[in-house]
Amino acid sequence: MNSLIETLLQNFIVDGVEIPVKYLYYDGGNDVYITYMQIDADASFSGDDELLGYVDYYDFDIYYKGNYKNIVKELRKILENNGFKWQPSRTSPDMYELETGYYHKTLNFAILREEILGNG
Repeated sequence: MNSLIETLLQNFIVDGVEIPVKYLYYDGGNDVYITYMQIDADASFSGDDELLGYVDYYDFDIYYKGNYKNIVKELRKILENNGFKWQPSRTSPDMYELETGYYHKTLNFAILREEILGNG
């Protein structure tokens, strides 16, 4: 799933600024970046006592020293157009980090995954 996310968000540009998107942490020097991670997986569909499908939940943390509203809009558009469903109840309130000067917003998305069963 990480390779799908990184492909979808490769060259992620908002308002003319390329935004790095990294798994778990970012150690560069940009004033804007996004990190992501899987936070949960729920068994969703089963048949004959076998798991057939499940839902993965991912957090996307936006850090910016400015207004991140356009970033939220563009991130949602890309992910939702590729099978992810925004989860408002798992999304954070608006945050500001005094120590770093970053505004911070966490968006949560779910995606349905199918379990691939062998043919014996």
